[in-house]
Amino acid sequence: MATTIKVDRLVLLDALTTKLAEQEKLQAEHDKAVEQYEKAEKAWHASVVSAVKKLDVWRVSVRAWSEPVVEIEYKVNLTDLPTQPEKPNYPKGLGGDTEELRKTIRLLSMTTEPNVPASVYKSVSTWL
Repeated sequence: MATTIKVDRLVLLDALTTKLAEQEKLQAEHDKAVEQYEKAEKAWHASVVSAVKKLDVWRVSVRAWSEPVVEIEYKVNLTDLPTQPEKPNYPKGLGGDTEELRKTIRLLSMTTEPNVPASVYKSVSTWL
């Protein structure tokens, strides 16, 4: 005999809403960190260019595979250059399709059924 398990819709809805808020917070923090990194990387490029201008050119070469390019090389110790900013890591726990989570929350909000079948719970359990 198969056992039927029903999950309270409001409890599930609350858990999914909380998870969505966590995901949005992590995404916002990551986006802000990436934006700061990109600004720092541009500033670092500018500081390296200004530091290299004081050095003697080591080698100049021209290559013309698809279009002519002049390459200018400098020989320098990395310790003589400004420190490169570190790229932020992708946050642990951020992932999945948040749009699908939003759709699931909307759908669960529209129903008047007090419980959802275990199969619905199983399909959204990856978020919990």
